[in-house]
Amino acid sequence: MRELSGIPAAPGYAVGPVRRVQRDAVQVYRRSIAKDEVPEERARFEAAVGTAREELTVLRDKLTQELGAGEAAIIDSQLLMLEDELIWDSTLSRIRTQLQNAEGAFAHSIGVIVSQLDGLQEKTLRERIADLRDLEERVLRAFDPENRRATLALDRPSVVVARDLAPSETAALELENVLAFVMDEGGATGHVAILARSLGIPAVCGLRGAAEQLPEGLEVGVDGTVGWIYTEPDEAIRDRLEILAQQQRTVSRKLDYLRDLPAETPDGHRVRMMANIELPVELTEAVDRGAEGVGLLRTEYLYFQHRDIPSEEDQVVTYGQVLRRMPGKPVIFRTLDVGGDKVSDYLGAKREYNPFLGWRGIRFSLSNRSLFKAQIRAIYRAGAHGDAHLMFPMISGVEELREALAVCAEARDELTAEGREFRADMPIGVMVETPSAAMIADHLAGECQFLSIGSNDLIQYTLAMDRGNSRVSYLYRPLHPAILRTIRSVVDAGHAAGAWVGLCGEMGSETRLAEVLLGLGLDEISMHSAALPKIKQVIRWTELAEARRVVDHLISLRTAEEADAWLADYVEGRKRAREAADSPGPEDAPA
Repeated sequence: MRELSGIPAAPGYAVGPVRRVQRDAVQVYRRSIAKDEVPEERARFEAAVGTAREELTVLRDKLTQELGAGEAAIIDSQLLMLEDELIWDSTLSRIRTQLQNAEGAFAHSIGVIVSQLDGLQEKTLRERIADLRDLEERVLRAFDPENRRATLALDRPSVVVARDLAPSETAALELENVLAFVMDEGGATGHVAILARSLGIPAVCGLRGAAEQLPEGLEVGVDGTVGWIYTEPDEAIRDRLEILAQQQRTVSRKLDYLRDLPAETPDGHRVRMMANIELPVELTEAVDRGAEGVGLLRTEYLYFQHRDIPSEEDQVVTYGQVLRRMPGKPVIFRTLDVGGDKVSDYLGAKREYNPFLGWRGIRFSLSNRSLFKAQIRAIYRAGAHGDAHLMFPMISGVEELREALAVCAEARDELTAEGREFRADMPIGVMVETPSAAMIADHLAGECQFLSIGSNDLIQYTLAMDRGNSRVSYLYRPLHPAILRTIRSVVDAGHAAGAWVGLCGEMGSETRLAEVLLGLGLDEISMHSAALPKIKQVIRWTELAEARRVVDHLISLRTAEEADAWLADYVEGRKRAREAADSPGPEDAPA
């Protein structure tokens, strides 16, 4: 038995035979054409795109039936790519001016776009490369009717293994027979990972070539919760995975009743349970898990889907659709949080040596005022359709907040003058993710309606470590006394100034930290949707006074190691106490 380590992309456990997804490479036939062949090649390109569109439409309908309209949006994104002006203009231009055949011109156009995306630090944007490559293959195969992609037939439950798996390929599978996904490439925010989580199918990505070495039919065990693959698992591993799978199913069923119940402690303290949303497709799961709203909507995805900056009208439509899918629930739109290195094609910005400390977040937006105002106007206008909130990222001082608020005032004045419908009283807040923002949280809270702690960056900047650097990743410690003290001081400062305070980083999704976040006094916790029921359960059985005692003790400890060890013992003790309380006593035993 071998153990392989990858990226945990979708939680769950499975044991089954390997079923490999292998693509025959598509050979791009390139040739020069005569001028009188240009109309014919243009027609061939249009026909191939039309065939690809028909195939994707069929897959979208299949996905809608099996998962719902929300998940079908993944295929919709590829249908939109088929109409992308950049792809069409570049392809037709090469046919016309370079006298290149349609296949070669199209492949060249896709290659240029992929080269621009490859190597960027924004992983959400990088993962769109897989969509483009999938689209390229589909269109190229459509040029030759005898060179179509074969559908993988799953005649029995199997673990689907591939170098990478495109969304359309995933949708084409017989999903009822998919036990798990195992891939060499991809990550936790890729489309396949999102689909896997929606389906409740475990997935492990990022195996870096190890998946390609797994032979057809080999039995493997998959632990999507921690990211482990076991080849030819022994009886002990098989039994453990089955027990964990059964426990997961039992816990999920037991927690279903929490969906419509509030996260309220036994002594009456309530915390709002919100969802972090990367893509609109995740909204369905958020609602199903009982989210009271969206605590962080990352608006970057809309920009990444366009060749150019999306227009104000494009944004109004998209933001309005999100709000209509969350009726009566607040949705916090975070304004664009990218750096110049990620949008160089738009504005001619230069790649930076350290973009995490450079031109990003509110700094970028304030330097591109027309872009910033267009997004703010769009959010105000979409707010007429629901409970929209606005939030600024990467704030480091009151000056930036005031300048951003001035742009909001300009947007409101313009919309009023134009007679547009919009929500004039939309709540506005800031993300607290820099040490400077944390230290002046009282001043910031005095000039906005809420604070939202971005724990990922706050930990990174406070502890002076790059969380993407494996050499220093061990320093990423949420229970470091400096982090706990900082969060508590931000909460206290916000409350003193009359603002509510939430948290929208990864800390919110860790069950072991639920009592800690409760004890820190947060009004709102935003997390991955899958974590909602467990976090809510912990809050419902923990008194606020007890949680505050936990935090007081943790803050009194001097190292993160001490805090981690103490909390692990505390959580285990609480678990044993609850199990004992739930067990029948002697008087309950059968006679």
